[in-house]
Order: sequence, then C-alpha cells, then structure tokens
Amino acid sequence: PDPMAQPPIEQVSDAISLERPEGTMDPNSQFYIQRQSDTVAMSALQQQNGGTVTILGPRQMGKSSLLFRTIANAREQNKKVIFLDFQQFESTTLEDSDRFFQRFCAWLTRKVRLKNRVEAFWQENEGLDNPMQCTCYLEDYLLPEINQPIFLAMDEVDRLIKSPFRDSFFSMLRSWHNDRADVDSPWRQFDLVMVTSTEPYQLIQDMDQSPFNVGTSVGLRDFSLAETAELNQRHESPLSDAELATLMAWVNGHPYLTRKALFLAASSQMSAAEVFDQAAASRGPFGGHLRYHLLRMEDKSPLVEGMLQVISSQSCKDEQVLRRLEGAGLVQRGEGRQVLPRCRLYAEYFGEHLRE
Repeated sequence: PDPMAQPPIEQVSDAISLERPEGTMDPNSQFYIQRQSDTVAMSALQQQNGGTVTILGPRQMGKSSLLFRTIANAREQNKKVIFLDFQQFESTTLEDSDRFFQRFCAWLTRKVRLKNRVEAFWQENEGLDNPMQCTCYLEDYLLPEINQPIFLAMDEVDRLIKSPFRDSFFSMLRSWHNDRADVDSPWRQFDLVMVTSTEPYQLIQDMDQSPFNVGTSVGLRDFSLAETAELNQRHESPLSDAELATLMAWVNGHPYLTRKALFLAASSQMSAAEVFDQAAASRGPFGGHLRYHLLRMEDKSPLVEGMLQVISSQSCKDEQVLRRLEGAGLVQRGEGRQVLPRCRLYAEYFGEHLRE
C-alpha cells in the first residue's frame, strides 16, 4: 500500500467524516482501534539496540495499518524510515537472485536519497555471494552515510515465497538481527519490521536461520465486543446494542467486515437489518470479500474439502490443509482438536457455494 494514499472520506453530517473501510488507515485516523498487538509492537521497537518485529495475520486484519503506526512512531523518535512494499517488485526480479539483491540495495539507496553505488560495489567485491554483497553494501556505505538510527519497514514480504533465493534473503535478515550482539555493530542502530500473511515456516526451510522466530512476532486478532462497541461509538452509534451483538454473531469481530458494516450503516447506505439480511449474499455488503476467498479456493479441491469438513464436522484431518485455511483466515482452532469456521458468515456462505 502507498503510505501517502488516504482512503476517500465521505461527509455525512457536520459532526462526522466517515472513512471507507478499504485500504491502509491513516495512523491518526479516529476510526483506528488500538489492540494489544499495537502495544506489543511499539514496546518491542523501543529497545536501545534495535528491534526485529514480524506482523503476522490474514488479509484485511490491519497489518499494514499497524505497520504505518510503527513508522509514525519511528519518525517521532527521529529515526530514518525506509518503507519497502514487495508488491512493487516485478515478478521477473523475484525470480533472479542477482537482479533482486541489486535492486533491493538500489531501492534502499534511493529511499535515503544517496548516490547509487550498487553496480560499482558489486564489481569491487566480485566473488562474494549476493547476501554478503548486500550486507557489505549497507555496512560499508549506507549505514555510515545515513549516520542515524534506521527503521526498515517491509510490507508483503511473503511475495518471495516462490523465489529461488528466498532462504538466502531471509537468512541475511537473520544475520543482521544476530549482529546486534556485537557492541560495536552498526546493526544496533537498525530496526526491522516485516509484514506477512504467510506463516513463517513456509517462507524459509531452516528455522534456525529465520528472522521470524527471533525478536517479536505480533499476531493480529479480531475485535472484541468492547472494541466493536467502541468503533460503533466512533461512527456515532448507528447500531444498537442488540444489533452489535448480531454483528458479532455474523462476523465475530473480523476487522474489515466490522468496519464495512458500520460504514454502510453510518453513511445510511444500508440499515443494520439490510446488512444482516443480505450478509451471506454474493452481491450483498460483504460480497467482494467472500467472492475473493471463493475464487482462491475453487480450483484447489483439498482446500474445498477441508473447509466443508470444518463446516460440517468441526474438524480437518489434513494438517497441511488446516494450516492453509487458518493462514487464509477462514478457520480457527477451538478446544482440543476442534476446528471452527472463523465466523457464521463464512460457515453459511462457503457451506452453500463450495457445494455447487
């Protein structure tokens, strides 16, 4: 997401300006609900010798919005912020190690407004592999030139999941984290924050070399009833207490779906009753969200079978399928070996449409 892009604002009265629920939220948005994950992430990045944080969760949970809150906090601490969105890398770059590591360094260089010395540096240090070249480029050039604490924020790092060099890239990040143990290391002035929708074990084979099992891992959870009620209040309470309970029964605090329902009601586009009546309809208020997940599953029969099994028997026999459904945010583990659809909306919609 583009940090400069603000969601459209709709003026519905003199008292309130609504924000559409899609996209990354402004760090100062009145509709941003702070969760426990915010506190954990912020405290992890207050450490004197640099912090490593992974923000993990399915899509539309608020990962990028939390990332930009950590960025705003870093700027307040006078850290040099570098934001990289891996969605901006072309697929051809993600398939070629030489091209990727050099463009990664070039991107960092451009973000801090320094002269690009990547090509010359690679020639000078010919013989070193790409992760070592990249590390030396930062240690010998970028970090000394910047000469202030650096905050590297990387969104959508799971775009590397199919890259042939993904293990070496993530191992390099782990080495940067480990180097903070040296009291003279320049990496003690370096914060690293990564956002991923993919479980870390799928991103690197050797977990001893993984940057995801060091530092702090922040998993985003759904809104509680109290948080949903607070968000309703910030929308000038378009839903009654009884309607809030019904909304929780439908979406179980899913951040995007909760915001969507409140936006529609607060902007008078739909009444609460209409939202609930049409909730599981393909062209209803949540239709785009539901169709996205349906399309992602329809040509993957193990996922379809696994989801239907969860809906019908609250179980999933294939652990790998269960992890994929869980990673997509479609199911959640209950007590014992029980597995449940994440919310009533998913149970009803996918129970009907996956059987077609």
